[in-house]
Amino acid sequence: MDESTILSEVKRTLEIEEDDLDKQLTDFIKRITQQLNVRLGFLDAVPEVLNYIVVECTIKRFNRKGNEGMNSYGQEGETINYGKLLDEFQDDIEAWKTKEEAEKNVTPRRGVANFL
Repeated sequence: MDESTILSEVKRTLEIEEDDLDKQLTDFIKRITQQLNVRLGFLDAVPEVLNYIVVECTIKRFNRKGNEGMNSYGQEGETINYGKLLDEFQDDIEAWKTKEEAEKNVTPRRGVANFL
């Protein structure tokens, strides 16, 4: 999924029809993609199967606007706790890494010829 497809999905989810927030959302997408690539072992691109993480984290980051740097926020009995954006997906990231490692360690089968 390319950046514009992710942007479209994020905007649909957030019910944003105008283009005035596109640059900001694109910046969020780029930074989250870079963070995820680091967690995945310094990849050049996010694997297609994990693009949902970029979408979900972009939405979370957009909703956190104005509260950057805060761990929690409270007002009139309501408290909001902020974790790191990718922490919620750490199990998924580890599962992908485990699968990739297992695929690397599979030795190709060699055929056996029997002569009668």
